Amino acid sequence: MNQKNLKKILRYPVAIISARGNSKRLKNKNILNIFGKPMIYWTIKAIKKSKYVKDFYVSSESEKILNVSKKYNVKTIKRNKKLSKFNVVKLDVVKDAIRKISKKRKPSLIVSLQGNSPEIKSFHIDKLIKHLIKYNLNEVVSVDNNFNQDAAIRVMKYNALFSKNLSTHLGFVVTNLKDIHYKKDLNSLKKNAFK
Repeated sequence: MNQKNLKKILRYPVAIISARGNSKRLKNKNILNIFGKPMIYWTIKAIKKSKYVKDFYVSSESEKILNVSKKYNVKTIKRNKKLSKFNVVKLDVVKDAIRKISKKRKPSLIVSLQGNSPEIKSFHIDKLIKHLIKYNLNEVVSVDNNFNQDAAIRVMKYNALFSKNLSTHLGFVVTNLKDIHYKKDLNSLKKNAFK
């Protein structure tokens, strides 16, 4: 990739952390205490250490989640309640947030994260971004060791987010991250990974 295209992609990368308040399976999961911190803290910590992303937002309909997030110096977007129903696709939430951000400045790259993937580290995020750049892809998703997509990280160019077609030029990176949805999922977390 030439330097001009590289600068274009990295002109304004933005991260959106989706964190719904009315969780059905595990109540208040995004702010549940995980090794002394709210679960969403670990995702915020990871994105703040990224080499590439310098602007990050939490999108939620929950004042509780937004207030917790503000304590960690993250910008927040109050999500419309209709985008917080159980049948809403996460990408619709990300699109809504990016439309609001684009009123001031249009992002060149979007990193979609979620508050209930506390194992995310900055090197995971940066690895997906580097993969997208290296292979000039439109989108890169995180997968487990069986190459099944998890919902932890998704990196995409602006046009890919708003495309009406299935992704073309799609790549993946094995991260083997867990999404926390049930109490049993909490037992799989290892304390030494949270320092």
